[in-house]
Amino acid sequence: MSNKNENEEILDFFNKRMLTTKEAASYLGLSVITVRRKVGKGEITSYRPNKGKLYFEISDLDEYLLSKRRSSVEKAREVASMLNFKISKRWKI
Repeated sequence: MSNKNENEEILDFFNKRMLTTKEAASYLGLSVITVRRKVGKGEITSYRPNKGKLYFEISDLDEYLLSKRRSSVEKAREVASMLNFKISKRWKI
């Protein structure tokens, strides 16, 4: 049996509503252990029907990914500018 290429795997993810832990880890670019730890900490929403395996809804994984976004360069400059103002005011530069 041949291995699926990356594009086929991505299409498979989007054709499914729920992913297994291994599939969720692949989708997020994390290890299975890291995904389980984040579930335990409540960082990632999961489902465990009938106390069985963990399952993940793609929309929940997307929400997790979006919550980890970083500030834009413009926003970082704005914050840095404010910090410089506060420092110069305090030190009378």
